[in-house]
Amino acid sequence: MSEEQVAEVVADAAVAQSVANDWRTGIPEEIRGHKSLEHIGDVGSLAKSYVNAQSMIGADKVAIPGKHATDEDWAEVHRKLGRPDSPDGYELDNAMPEGVDASEDMLNWFKGAAHEAGLTPQQAQKLLGGYNQMLGNITGNDEGQVQQLRETTETELKKEYGAAFADRLGHAKAATLQFGASEMVATEEGNVPVSFVDQLMLADGRSLGDHPEMIKMMVNVSQFINSKIGEDSLVGVKTTGGLSPDDAKAKLSEIRAPGTPYWDQRHPEHNFYVQEGLKYQEMLNVGS
Repeated sequence: MSEEQVAEVVADAAVAQSVANDWRTGIPEEIRGHKSLEHIGDVGSLAKSYVNAQSMIGADKVAIPGKHATDEDWAEVHRKLGRPDSPDGYELDNAMPEGVDASEDMLNWFKGAAHEAGLTPQQAQKLLGGYNQMLGNITGNDEGQVQQLRETTETELKKEYGAAFADRLGHAKAATLQFGASEMVATEEGNVPVSFVDQLMLADGRSLGDHPEMIKMMVNVSQFINSKIGEDSLVGVKTTGGLSPDDAKAKLSEIRAPGTPYWDQRHPEHNFYVQEGLKYQEMLNVGS
């Protein structure tokens, strides 16, 4: 056999083997080129695909609506996926974070929005839980920020008023209650008057009554009233007699003024003046 004949026999054998390996030769010619068969490599894969298709027959399948679908088409899809028939069908655990009161109106709104969005009860619960958790984090951060502002204000005012801090704040509160609108609020200690400045909330979370400039203003008002009318002119004021650093400095200057007994050891009031001077100096040292 010549070389040409040998090559021809080998080529025929390769073609025959290729035909034998192509499982599509065993099916009707009109479906051999169907697109759905492109990824099936052998008869075994074809059999598996057939079995899987058979197992899906009778299953509850959801067809995705096309771009021209109506609201009714999508409503049927949401129904099959598990959305309740109405917003009232959601049974949700509305666990609110500490310090936040639950709102029935808010929960009803949420149910309506969840129903309109097509959420299943499981999806709605997960979304509500995530929202409440975020709300708790925000509220906690806000409370911490407000508390920090209050502590900063207290530190500044104690430095400014020194030993008179409690008296100054007492006078300021009394002036606010006496000349501003207030109402009785129930507390653990009973009904107590609360001024409108303690109920009006600022953008940073504090009440107006916690703002340092408001406190200073009411302190000045009370000091003016006391200086013009008398210490007992404000109702409900109890004082400790403490002095602010400025007041203590003024008293110390008065005692140590030239010509006072402070400088005359033979004066009968010399010791008294020295002790008073030490007292006011101590007040200044504490406030500094």
